[in-house]
Amino acid sequence: MIEILSYLLGFLALIMVITAIHEAGHFYVARFFKVKILDFSIGMGKSLKSWIGRDGTSYNLRLFPIGGYVKMLGEDVSDIKESTGQDSFVSKKYYQKVFILFAGPLANFILAVVIFTCLNIYGSTALSSKVGYILPESKAAVATIEEGDVILEVDGEKVETRAEVQVGLSRRLGESGVISFLIDSKGVLKDKTIPIQDWLIGEEPKDLLASLGIGLPITSEIGSVIKDGPAYRAGILAGDKINSIDAESVSSWGQIKKIINNSVGMPIKITLVREEMEIVKNVYPKLSDSVWIIGISSANKFSEDSFVYKSYSPITAFKKAVNQTYSTVIDSFVFLYKMITGYVSPKNLGGPVMIGQFAGETILYGGLYSFLMLMSFVSIGLGVINLVPIPILDGGQICLLTIEKIKGSPISPKTLDFVYRVGLSMVLFLMVFVFINDISRLSGVL
Repeated sequence: MIEILSYLLGFLALIMVITAIHEAGHFYVARFFKVKILDFSIGMGKSLKSWIGRDGTSYNLRLFPIGGYVKMLGEDVSDIKESTGQDSFVSKKYYQKVFILFAGPLANFILAVVIFTCLNIYGSTALSSKVGYILPESKAAVATIEEGDVILEVDGEKVETRAEVQVGLSRRLGESGVISFLIDSKGVLKDKTIPIQDWLIGEEPKDLLASLGIGLPITSEIGSVIKDGPAYRAGILAGDKINSIDAESVSSWGQIKKIINNSVGMPIKITLVREEMEIVKNVYPKLSDSVWIIGISSANKFSEDSFVYKSYSPITAFKKAVNQTYSTVIDSFVFLYKMITGYVSPKNLGGPVMIGQFAGETILYGGLYSFLMLMSFVSIGLGVINLVPIPILDGGQICLLTIEKIKGSPISPKTLDFVYRVGLSMVLFLMVFVFINDISRLSGVL
């Protein structure tokens, strides 16, 4: 119950903030160009709280906290009386109307820059781009990428964290060719390439590095021991840390799996650390599904050297924030293009349920830093979606204004009515589709 409540509260806080910022963008730019604002609303449906400002604008907090709108004088061109006023939207010049419409998405991008800048100044600890266990015969293994290597670049773009590597890889979804890496292998710089063919096309990948066979840098601490397994019979306990196997020093879970499997059933001598005491155990591996095991699982703890802390000066933080926002905007448009053309599965799209889940989890487990990071990405997403050329969205409105500018006359009301109906149908279809995706994720159906 607490978890569901956190999802709901997280979603409401997230959506209301970024919606208010979006509509404030439209509002203040319209006011700058002396357009009269009739209604400024956060939420949809019945008004819960309403007041009239000194400017004559009706401000409203409405029942359903999803979306919002700014109603401008003369925005409805069918009202001839409103359209003739100098303070009406329709009376303004082309570039002024375009800027008013673009101001909403721009405000969302500016919000992301502000959040990113603050977070970059504050600093954070993140999982580095250090390579963990390499799955045998995987693409990474064939490319001779080794456990312990550090990825410095992906396709020529510098990376420092595992998340940045994932973002770099996401740009290649559905493509063919090679993914290039610059690797720091024990102090030696090496260029590595991994060939791809229609890479993960139509799939819904959750970990792109894992799909290449690159695991997480996990320590050698034991999480659990299977009862009556070889390790259990040898007296190995959960919480023990493996220091060496057959005198070969180990520091990661990947090494342990490799050495045990290579034993081909021969007895192995494992040196453990338990409560600061060194213990030696002789274990006899057994064969399970063509793999030699001893019946232990990892504690899934990251090694201390697999984390990186980054904090920046205000100027550097701002520059990085602008670059982060710009890259995310471009990547979002590329993702939408790949989805439309079939290179990326539409199942990757998420809606309010997924946003609420992520927002709730960041509140419960990630704290304010993670919640603000999520807010910045959702804000960018809202800005990008509003620039898609669907008639009832900002991008579609800009396209219609541009068409009118080119043809030199207004589009007929009958044509506009048809176009808006089509646009509304597209938005409703998209909303239903992402909602089904969200429910499918929660239920595990897809």
